[in-house]
Amino acid sequence: MEKDEKRPLDSLEHDGFFQLLVSTDGMRAEIVVKKPLTEEDLAPYEELEEYLHRKGIVFGLTKEVQERGKLLLTSSGHYLVAEGIRPQRGKDGEVRYLFEEEVHRDFFEEPESQKELFGILHIPEVRAGDLVAELIPPQEGIPGKNVFGKEVPAPPGRPAKIRVGKNVELIDGGEKAVAKVSGRPVVVGKVVSVLPLFEIDGDVGPKTGDVHFVGSVVVRGTVRSGFSVSAEGDVEVWESVEAATIKAGGNVRIRKGFFGGEKGVVEAEGNVIVRVVENATVKARGDILVEEAALHSFLSAGRNVIVRGKKGLLVGGVTKAGNLVWVKVLGSPMGTRTEVVVGLDPELQEEYRRVQDNLKKARETIQEAEKVFQLAWRKQKSGTCLEPKLLEALKKAKETYELAREQEKISAERLAEIEEILEHHEGKVLVEEKVYPQVRITIGKFTYIVRDEIVYASFYEKDKDVVIGSFERPRVKEGWS
Repeated sequence: MEKDEKRPLDSLEHDGFFQLLVSTDGMRAEIVVKKPLTEEDLAPYEELEEYLHRKGIVFGLTKEVQERGKLLLTSSGHYLVAEGIRPQRGKDGEVRYLFEEEVHRDFFEEPESQKELFGILHIPEVRAGDLVAELIPPQEGIPGKNVFGKEVPAPPGRPAKIRVGKNVELIDGGEKAVAKVSGRPVVVGKVVSVLPLFEIDGDVGPKTGDVHFVGSVVVRGTVRSGFSVSAEGDVEVWESVEAATIKAGGNVRIRKGFFGGEKGVVEAEGNVIVRVVENATVKARGDILVEEAALHSFLSAGRNVIVRGKKGLLVGGVTKAGNLVWVKVLGSPMGTRTEVVVGLDPELQEEYRRVQDNLKKARETIQEAEKVFQLAWRKQKSGTCLEPKLLEALKKAKETYELAREQEKISAERLAEIEEILEHHEGKVLVEEKVYPQVRITIGKFTYIVRDEIVYASFYEKDKDVVIGSFERPRVKEGWS
């Protein structure tokens, strides 16, 4: 029998021997073989590729179709017969910041005096009218093609938006941003601002009172017990911090020790660097770098906690980090209880609980409003006039209902985003030298209690358990100027 005399496979499909399925987006086609046939039964029929072409499936035919053809129908099962190429979204637009952000010290190559040995503190600055940010436009995507050979357009990249804060204004239709005053440019939470700097030539204490400033603060002395320093930018303390409070919208740098007396608190939206922490609380959305030792303290970082330097000692208290805890020595020979938790951003966990509460309250408000709606509907249906008290309740319910529905939508979307992040958490605890007994290590949802001394170790989650491997130096930025 000649090729053009072959029977179409449609009759076998009609009789339920197999079924052709195409995804709704046209990107996948598969055949489900329900009643296998023999090669002899299939001999009079056309090739599978001809059948697919008649069905309009002309692109992305799989290797099995090309090599086995209609012999696929001799075995039960699901067979992918064609797969399209999905479109690729274009690269999103970006905001390019046109200034240096980091603070550092410039040292003299040949210092001529003791003063010059300490160098000059370099703080990035811009002048009024200077360009501080500009937009990079998004790029077009790469189109795809479905199994019918039709081009599938690709969505373009999402445009970026310059978010401006204090002392910065948009120009050129939002394409650029310029400084309105002279000062230090900073980016906090993707918002670009220009903040002036406030310096205290001495201690924060009785002579100054508490210090609150919209920019950055430099304290050339010590922050004394009972006082506080808060800044929307960075806080740098040249000496020590006692049982005081420091809050910064940027980074915190304490050149010497933080001796909190169980009352001191440092909180930063950015990073925290300190030489020694003892009996204190340190929270950072970014990283915490302790240059010598952390003793009996509470440390909480959105990304990493690193305790290194000559001692690199982390003993006692609780340490939490979203990604990594890296120390030289963990715990003490005395068996001091020390707890380390990694893998989940502490701030994200707090937000998760808040969003859950907001979602619950919104749904309770919706339910209460719906009860009022149902009561009013039943009375109207029965022909009963609504009394003034019910009318007032109905008016109030309508007002709160819409607000609650909007809150429910926002909370549910954010809850889904956070759950996706938490589901794919990763975390490690790295110990360069030794970890002592009575150290409790939690990674994600799983906990390991150290019973014997362990050297040169890394702790991480695998197969729903905390496992121990050899120490591997991570690729982590170890400090900030």
